[in-house]
Amino acid sequence: MTETPPQSVTAELERARDDYLAVSRGAHLYASPADHEEAERRAWERLELALAAAHQVEQQTAGSA
Repeated sequence: MTETPPQSVTAELERARDDYLAVSRGAHLYASPADHEEAERRAWERLELALAAAHQVEQQTAGSA
């Protein structure tokens, strides 16, 4: 298994958070409420994956210290 550098994981987490907030606040930009809900769901899932990856790196870093 390849290790992901902590900086890369942090950057992805920040991007995922920023993207989720942009989608969440931008409901007026979507053609329908359903389109917005789908985009928000996908953004939330991406944020959850990024959080999980950051948590895993944090545990790996703590375990190797």
